[in-house]
Amino acid sequence: MKKVKIYFLLICLMVGFTACSTPQPSPKNHTHPKILRYALAQEPNTLDPQKVDASPEATIAYHIYEGLMRSYGDQLLYGIANSYEISTDGLVYTFYLRDACYSDGTPVRAQDFVYAIQRMLTEEDSSRPFMAYPIKNAAKIHRKELSIDALGVQATNDKILKFVLENPTPYFLQLLTLPTFSPIPAQSDPAMVDITLSNGPFMLKEWNHNDSIVLEKNPNYWDADNIPLDQVSIIISTNGTKLLDMFFNGELDVLPTSTTNVPESFSPYIQYYYNGANDFIRLNMDGSCPLSNKNLRLALNYALDRNAYVDALGSEDVTAISRYVLPILPGTHKTFGEEYPLEAFPLNGDAQKATDYLNAALQDLGLKEASDIRLELLVSDDYWARTEANIIKEQLESVLGIYINVFSVPYQTHMDLEETHNFQMSLSGWIPEYADPATYLELWTSDSSYNYASYKSEEYDECFQTANSQMDAQSRMSLLAQAETILLEDGALIPLQIRQSALLKNPKLTNFQTYYINTEYQYIYADFST
Repeated sequence: MKKVKIYFLLICLMVGFTACSTPQPSPKNHTHPKILRYALAQEPNTLDPQKVDASPEATIAYHIYEGLMRSYGDQLLYGIANSYEISTDGLVYTFYLRDACYSDGTPVRAQDFVYAIQRMLTEEDSSRPFMAYPIKNAAKIHRKELSIDALGVQATNDKILKFVLENPTPYFLQLLTLPTFSPIPAQSDPAMVDITLSNGPFMLKEWNHNDSIVLEKNPNYWDADNIPLDQVSIIISTNGTKLLDMFFNGELDVLPTSTTNVPESFSPYIQYYYNGANDFIRLNMDGSCPLSNKNLRLALNYALDRNAYVDALGSEDVTAISRYVLPILPGTHKTFGEEYPLEAFPLNGDAQKATDYLNAALQDLGLKEASDIRLELLVSDDYWARTEANIIKEQLESVLGIYINVFSVPYQTHMDLEETHNFQMSLSGWIPEYADPATYLELWTSDSSYNYASYKSEEYDECFQTANSQMDAQSRMSLLAQAETILLEDGALIPLQIRQSALLKNPKLTNFQTYYINTEYQYIYADFST
């Protein structure tokens, strides 16, 4: 998910650099028809719901398709499901579908959901097959160990869909809100799938590649009467000056902008929000480098002055953090951060503790001098990542007396090296896939395919697995908080920062939501005030 941040940063920098003195906007009259206009800096790779990857394309897919459930802000709403039942053991979910149609008037059937989930697990370029892993046998089917017939999802008839899960999965309903779980009309030939056939509130009208995308209100959507917008016009451009002019001429309603050096003229139109990005440094513990030593990992964590690091970045869109799970995720009654506050390491660092842990590490490793420890920090070759890495290098070398080499490579190479565990330290990050702390914590279990750092802890695995077998929400959240504490006490990573974004928004635009999970914006119920 790191590339989402890179795309977004590109347009933020462009608009920020061009934002000097600006005229007052003169919004168009959106009453007849109501058209929402916003900008993208990157052409979507696809709008196929089982293949969308980056947030900008997932945002569009979210509005032209609809799964069994839907989220709007922090609310969990019914989508194509009209109701559902959960068995007492939490393993069987039965959904009853409402009367709903695709944009051509064809009824949405339970079999279409089965077909879509089969695509997730069998298509080579499916972007999120692991999202289906809570479903019985899904992981084995994806690994080609079982046939698709063993999948724990079944259409009893056109209106009833039943899921059987591997284990109780309290966030399963949240998963079903993702575009990945949207239905596709069952086909005998996968090559015949028509992604322009929508079942969501909007449908794809035009796609002028590298120029614009136009969505139109879907008249066959089951809740069409409550969709205020008639059309959504998406401009694809990297020309910051052009886009800024369009906003202040009333030709754009939403435009990402920089969070730093904001002109005073932006004040009536700017909106800040957390985009979900949470940055940290992975530490490889596979035994091939000194970071398999816990004392060395803790020395690095205590040596870093995160507040000074953020100050040195000179950006107002990052907030120093010394925990791992994004604190704004929902807990049981409040946010996870409010219910389980945690500062695993002092935000200003602790040089004495860092030195103590370093000395213990030197003894463990049989080394005499701190200068004998030489580490490599893997980063992507964009300006922002290199800037972050150099500040971290300077701090850690100054406090600990070790040597750190910054290894800068293209983004895809960075991802490939992480996935093959071919790194020592890696500047990384994560954007939550669903609204639950497990979206972060599941990455570090011993059997996770995303456990690039080779972290292994029986205590952590047991704590996480026990949490996800709990039917009581409070007990489960407490165990997830305990798992996060275990992870940080082991020094498995170096927490760095969470990010904030900003956009310019037409003051007349209402019910337009920013979101930090999978999609950037939610505009299903957006409208314009008179």
